[in-house]
Amino acid sequence: MEPLRTLVLAGLRKDKGTFVGLALLLFLAAFALTLTTSLFADLSNREEALLDQIAAGDVFANDLVSNLTDEDVDEIEALPEVAEVKVTEAFAASTRVEDAQGNEVVESAPPSASAYEAWGSSLDFNVFADDLSSYRDNERGPADGEAYVRIAERTLHNIQIGDYLALDIGGRETSLRVAAFYEDPQMGTPFMETKRYLLSSGTFDELLAEVEETGASGAGVSSGAVSMEKEAYPIREINVLLTPEARSQGIDGHDLTQLIDDGTSWGESAHTLFSRQTLAGYSLLVVQVITAVLAVFSLLLFVVALILCLHTASSSIQSGYADWGVLKGVGLPRNVLRRALVMQYAFAALIGLVLGFVAGCLLEPLFWPMFLLITGILVVEASFPWVGLCCCAALLAALMACVAVLARKIGHITPLAALRQGDGDIRFSPRGASAISGNRLRASLAWRAIVSEKGRYASIGICSLLLCAFVALCFGIGGAVAGDDAVYKAFGVWKSDGSVRFDGQEVSLDEVRETIEGISPITREWEESAAVLNLNGEACGFVGVSDTSVVEEASIVSGRAPKHANEALIGLSLARAKGLSVGDELQVEKGNGEERTYIVSGLLSSVFNGGNSVVLTYEGLQELVELKPESEASGISRQYQLADPDKVDEVVEALASRFGDSVDTELTGLFGSASNLLLLVRDMMTIMGYVMSAFALVLACVAVMLVSRRTLLSERRDMGVYRAMGFTVASLRASFALRFLGVSAVGALAGSALTMAAGGALISSLFGLFGVGAFSLALPVWEALAISAAFALAFALSAFGMSGRIKDVSVRELVVE
Repeated sequence: MEPLRTLVLAGLRKDKGTFVGLALLLFLAAFALTLTTSLFADLSNREEALLDQIAAGDVFANDLVSNLTDEDVDEIEALPEVAEVKVTEAFAASTRVEDAQGNEVVESAPPSASAYEAWGSSLDFNVFADDLSSYRDNERGPADGEAYVRIAERTLHNIQIGDYLALDIGGRETSLRVAAFYEDPQMGTPFMETKRYLLSSGTFDELLAEVEETGASGAGVSSGAVSMEKEAYPIREINVLLTPEARSQGIDGHDLTQLIDDGTSWGESAHTLFSRQTLAGYSLLVVQVITAVLAVFSLLLFVVALILCLHTASSSIQSGYADWGVLKGVGLPRNVLRRALVMQYAFAALIGLVLGFVAGCLLEPLFWPMFLLITGILVVEASFPWVGLCCCAALLAALMACVAVLARKIGHITPLAALRQGDGDIRFSPRGASAISGNRLRASLAWRAIVSEKGRYASIGICSLLLCAFVALCFGIGGAVAGDDAVYKAFGVWKSDGSVRFDGQEVSLDEVRETIEGISPITREWEESAAVLNLNGEACGFVGVSDTSVVEEASIVSGRAPKHANEALIGLSLARAKGLSVGDELQVEKGNGEERTYIVSGLLSSVFNGGNSVVLTYEGLQELVELKPESEASGISRQYQLADPDKVDEVVEALASRFGDSVDTELTGLFGSASNLLLLVRDMMTIMGYVMSAFALVLACVAVMLVSRRTLLSERRDMGVYRAMGFTVASLRASFALRFLGVSAVGALAGSALTMAAGGALISSLFGLFGVGAFSLALPVWEALAISAAFALAFALSAFGMSGRIKDVSVRELVVE
């Protein structure tokens, strides 16, 4: 055991620079992998734990009180798989937000986007402390005249404590002060359009009585359509829980939605119904994508580390042929020598992986507040990172297995090979050889070195290819979402610059158009409406637009936008779930139980409803959900896009000046409230891209350090000969840097080309988790070339810096040697 220990320590001391560099690479890989897996595991576990803590149901649903009656609740509870149905009375009201000075923070949203309920009426929510880093203790709920809002409102609209909710009930506004943010694992993610507000029991009863006095029943949304009316109306929420027996049989929330759909009369009508798994999926949509990208980067780090590890191990064996031969000559068994080499790399790898694992665990809590804004849940305690530990162990095992296979070369060392230090027989081969020419001497020396040791420089080329491909991918993603309009297109949604709503008897559409076009030409005008309908047990988003060219600007993967009332453009997630493609039939059940058949005209890559969406013509949605025709509606509503979107405020002022209250200019576009969320996702992806690029540049420097150190050690004799022949240190350093410049440039260009060719497909497969399956990278050729040049320059400068050791080469020492 003593010789083995001595050999291991001697090898570590001799090549400490190599092992430090390798440990650094594995540290970065372990850190990224541990952080990624821990974040995903802790957020997923926290989501499940919170749903259990608040006693959320396996199925959540809401509907109008007139639709979801006590008899319907009893019928659902009578299902043999149902243990309990928790009923929560609530109401919906048109809501806008003002700050303490009375300035409007958020324009009025339709009632269908809000749900007011009393604190403690069904579920037990946590309330955040003012700094959002913890929870309030012994919280008793909001006081009279106050409201708690979900944390997503801060993400979407920058609502602050002290702002006011202005509720429109029967034409009279009631103000409620925002007193705190609460944690809602069920409906709290920014991806859920419906906002849940919590009030005190006294305030809720008072306002509900006012809503009931108005006599509004929400009939405009009885068919499942999203109402643009301002009238408040009562609603009812239910949480349906499975029996222990049903759970033991493997029945989950998805199954229960289908059971309710098939086994109850209410289930056959149009309604909003979500399984527990679907709601949890909405909360973790962005988490899944971000962690998937980080996981890819972590594996990339490990591949680079593995390549460099094998390169350095091979170089160590080759440069130490004489030493290995002497050790074998004095009687040390080959197995001992192999174990010594493997243990050296195992020690360095273990140190790097352990430190990276610990750093990932310690730094994970720093990322919890950032993910709070996009999930609506706060992780308060990290679980033991079993997944990260297993991944690091797997990386260590894979690395050691590769080194062990490579160490078998030691057994093939013969006394003659040891004397020659591993050099092969002298032979002449004109192919691939290059004579040293007086013209372009530095480049000539560099080319000769590359063709002489092709395997050594191939590792640099591969590392450059992988790193540059990943950085180009990050910049391509950032470019695709760089502008506000680009964000909408990249995620397959559309937006209106403004909205107008007016009574057709007092104001004509031509007058409104004339006023708008006096400020800026109208490039597009359309009507739109949305509905949430039950489709095979789960809620599915339906939208109807009168001008389908709006949708055509979004990402249609195949086919086209619908042109006829019996055609449908469906999201990718829905298409995968049902196995549908262009030309197939989609069966949708109307509220009266009648089935309607749609021909799939195309597939839509869109974040809308997580890809579980259906786009129809406006007439098609009217027939499906029985929307009121304009002649019977209380007003005419239009969405419009301007040639100059920056003049929206001027348009609003002009309409207000000419028509006053006769024209309502509140933005009612379907995705109007999604802007802040999309911009948040864009910023996160952009920041992540820059961070990954910085990591990649560090990796490039470490890779050059490892390769160049071994190269300079193996070429000490050659460098000495060159210096004896009159080559200056500067020329030798320049030639050394040119080797890495040329090889890394080829690899970087290949990596950029690979990203441009296949990067979009890779990202589309990742983003396909939430319905965006046709993501197009925005990576111009000049930007790809600039990234490649930057990487090649980074490799060259690092090599030039490391080549400073050439000036320490002594000709006298080489002669003595």
